Amino acid sequence: MRHALTLTEGNLTLRPLTPAGIPVLLALTRATADEWALMGSQPTEEAYFQAALDAPDALPFVLEVNGDVMGGTRLGGLSQAHRAAEIGWTFLRPALHGTGANRRMKLLLLTYAFGGLWDGLGCVRVQLRTDARNVRSQRAIEKLGAVREGVLRSHMITASGYLRDTVMYSITREEWPGVRAGLGGGDVA
Repeated sequence: MRHALTLTEGNLTLRPLTPAGIPVLLALTRATADEWALMGSQPTEEAYFQAALDAPDALPFVLEVNGDVMGGTRLGGLSQAHRAAEIGWTFLRPALHGTGANRRMKLLLLTYAFGGLWDGLGCVRVQLRTDARNVRSQRAIEKLGAVREGVLRSHMITASGYLRDTVMYSITREEWPGVRAGLGGGDVA
């Protein structure tokens, strides 16, 4: 869905994805297409980004570091009825791997999800998931402090036709204060 939310921490900014931003993201993802082979859908096609804009339950973002476009992510699966959301669809320029940018970006999204959504009501659960073959993403999610819940077997067919197993993780409202402190976000009252 189209939105106006901007989240910032130091030199890292999450800006709303707009139609005008799609060509810049396409240039980034097409130049590093091999990086995205394990994503369920490929961020190398305009339809991927258009679907994010059209989804009624998602807030898609462009990641900027020092004003340069370095990737994208999404807060999706938004369900006010269940007070739940999913963080994912994340892709980063390879130069950002291991820099802490993913952690900082996820801290911004989690802080908003647990505190800012639905006029401050916030989520009771935020989930993350990844392809079972994507060990790097699993490690990154585990470093956030998310709990591995299990594997959805034969969960989806990827763009390449592979029948993927999906590893599910979550953070609950009760776990959030400890997770936030572990991510450097300070204590939550």
